[in-house]
Amino acid sequence: IRRTFMYHGAEHKTIATFEAGVELTPENCKEYTRFHPRCGTSFMFVMILLGVLFGFAINAILPGLHPLLYTLLRILLLPLVVGIGYEFIRYAGAHDNLLVRILAAPGLWMQRITTREPDESQLEIAITALKLAMPDEFPPEADEEADDANSADADMETE
Repeated sequence: IRRTFMYHGAEHKTIATFEAGVELTPENCKEYTRFHPRCGTSFMFVMILLGVLFGFAINAILPGLHPLLYTLLRILLLPLVVGIGYEFIRYAGAHDNLLVRILAAPGLWMQRITTREPDESQLEIAITALKLAMPDEFPPEADEEADDANSADADMETE
């Protein structure tokens, strides 16, 4: 699992490098943090916290609610809770102020468990994965040239 956490750290470092507008190389990625405010780990922490808060709110507003109705109400409110959590994570990723830092801190603390410092080969893999996941940002030029060369060889063989 440690290697998985190292790959998770490589992913975060690669994203941070990309978002900074710096060339994606393992050397450049090493300079960035393995903690990211929009991480799924942070999102899950926010969702758990919001779920607990909404549960307390329902109990405070409607005390003594039948357990079946309570469960149904929680399910009906789920899209609202998830939407709030999603918007918070997006906001936290785009803003750096005291309130956001305080609210995002527990999710970032959780990343101390779920990420580790990656090695250079893991950074290379994360860079390749990011480039493949974003073909509009990183067009596969080298692959196209290789395909063109292979097509030309195939055309010459058929003639």
